[in-house]
Amino acid sequence: MYLRMPLFTFLSGVVYAYRPFREGVANFMQKKARRLLLPMLTVGTAFALLQAITPGTNSSISNWLLLHIQPVAHFWFIESLFLVFVLIVVLEKLNAFSSSGRWAAVFIGSAALYVSPLYSQYFSFSGFLYLLPYFLLGMGVQRYDAFKKINSGLIAVAMCATLAVLIFIYHQWVPSFGKRALPSLLLGVLACLCLLSIGFKSTLLAKIGVFSYSIYLFHVFFTAVPRIVFGKFGIDLDVVFFTSLVAGIMGPIVLELVLARFNLTRVLLLGKAPHRKPKVSDKPALLPLMPLRQANAR
Repeated sequence: MYLRMPLFTFLSGVVYAYRPFREGVANFMQKKARRLLLPMLTVGTAFALLQAITPGTNSSISNWLLLHIQPVAHFWFIESLFLVFVLIVVLEKLNAFSSSGRWAAVFIGSAALYVSPLYSQYFSFSGFLYLLPYFLLGMGVQRYDAFKKINSGLIAVAMCATLAVLIFIYHQWVPSFGKRALPSLLLGVLACLCLLSIGFKSTLLAKIGVFSYSIYLFHVFFTAVPRIVFGKFGIDLDVVFFTSLVAGIMGPIVLELVLARFNLTRVLLLGKAPHRKPKVSDKPALLPLMPLRQANAR
């Protein structure tokens, strides 16, 4: 709660800052809707149906008419992130990020909404309020080169403090905080900044990270199988965990490699743009063949 989704959203903001919205609202939002909402509708609906008919699972759908109006399981994140992009486009058009000072004002406003009592289960609005500060933080850190302006000693102190608080919470030496409480926000912000400041690099994780969205979409389909099957035979929990971990990572990667080959599944299930068909003009021009006699004469 304090790190997983905040970090994922923080990194989304960092990535966005590399290629921020410039112009063309309709085109930008169309791409975001394809990338986020299409997989949410297709994969999310498939998950809800499978969960409803599979023995041993707990279906969270109480009213099928409100499917996706009320978020489905972990797909709430996708719906919330889309709302974040809608707001970001509006703020970009208003030049709300033209300076670090303006960005800071927007961030403080998002923090106020974060801790506010505003709540709605529809269209994952509450999730939107939960994610917004972390997205803005990631975007701001990247856009304004924040780490160049922060003393390294201060970062080290923040890292130690964050680690200490997490350890205290884990061991229940201090009471845990609510999801949208101010201490949770402060802890999430510090944790994200500290982890980014470490500068840890891994080729393996980078390769896996390319498939992070597919892993998020499809991991539940692959982790459920070992859990259900091994659970019936009383297999050790450590084995179940390790098997589910491997299946939840490798399964979606293999699935994306297959789905990405066909335009229909590439668009509907992955939200990626279809493969562009080569135009006639794209083909290399053929040089005129020289008559054999003329060639021999030369």
